[in-house]
Amino acid sequence: MKPIEIQSLSAIEHILRHRPERVLSLSCQSSSHRLSPRVEEILHLAREIGLAIGSHSKKEPHSEPLIAHLQPFEYADWSSWLENLHNEKHGVVLALDHLQDPQNLGALCRTAEALGVKGVIIPKDRSVMVTPGAYHASVGAVETLPILQVTNLNESLRKLKEHDFWIVGAALGENSKPLAELPTFEKTVLVLGTEWEGLKPTTLATCDWLVEIPLRGKVQSLNVSAAGAILLFELSRRS
Repeated sequence: MKPIEIQSLSAIEHILRHRPERVLSLSCQSSSHRLSPRVEEILHLAREIGLAIGSHSKKEPHSEPLIAHLQPFEYADWSSWLENLHNEKHGVVLALDHLQDPQNLGALCRTAEALGVKGVIIPKDRSVMVTPGAYHASVGAVETLPILQVTNLNESLRKLKEHDFWIVGAALGENSKPLAELPTFEKTVLVLGTEWEGLKPTTLATCDWLVEIPLRGKVQSLNVSAAGAILLFELSRRS
């Protein structure tokens, strides 16, 4: 597997502070212009942890001044993660039913990590993976949040039920209840569907509850990452 190249300053800084062992190399744009205080701060951080800094030429007019190469992304081990989760009395897990856009994945991971979500589950096939775009959108949060690839999403949800998790799916329809009517659960899995089709029928059947966000404006739908942020906040507040 090839190293991952990222140019987002926020992502690079986050990883240098929290997962510096993941950084293979860091290079700074060769330029006669003075570097910004933000870049200087990141370079100082890199030097503090003993990371050698190389140089690179300017690739394009709007390219970022720093480039980091990271080790290939490491997905969390399902068995170990589930064993650790068994002893948790409270918590929220996020499951993504064949999401396709790495920007949405990154945005959701950023929210999930900030709210202390226990992990993000994605299917191995026909689903988005962790890409440089996901690193950028998550400002590096994909590195400090357990992300799990599973062969069968619904089987994984059923396993979580055995560990006392309630499965809550976000969906529109006659079987969905307003978010305010959702009971308070100590352990919850929030399941979000694809950007265009929502949850698959088999996933809908696996959920214990279906919820929707009441909308008061003329817009009748939200981007999956925006809806996920609202639902994750509410579920995290309750847990």
